[in-house]
Amino acid sequence: MAIFNKGSIASVSETTVISSGAKIEGSFYFNSMLHLDGEITGDVTSSSVIVIGKSGVLKGQVKADKIVINGIFEGEMSVDSLEILSGGVLNGNIVVKQLSIENGGKFNGSSKIVEKDEEVAVSDSVEETNQDAS
Repeated sequence: MAIFNKGSIASVSETTVISSGAKIEGSFYFNSMLHLDGEITGDVTSSSVIVIGKSGVLKGQVKADKIVINGIFEGEMSVDSLEILSGGVLNGNIVVKQLSIENGGKFNGSSKIVEKDEEVAVSDSVEETNQDAS
């Protein structure tokens, strides 16, 4: 019966799941939570939470409110809150407001921690990194 309910209650708890074995490429925009156990290559924008599960792999540029990594992330990230769990690996550059790395979690790359009132933008971090390399 809940499927036919015209109220907006369902949107609060919606989750998009990319299951293990799935491989997709492109640009993606999510308003719902994303749980990734498969592989995404491309640009991902989310106004919610992205969870990269143990078998999940995300490669590309990501902007989200919160990201929890228990799998593998490679690329550029702009996020308000980032948690790298004990099984998580992050290879890349991040711009973040809050960062948490559990014992056993791995982070290889550069980070820029911004104040809570600052806007997070990946391009700022990338430009600074490129200027430092010159």
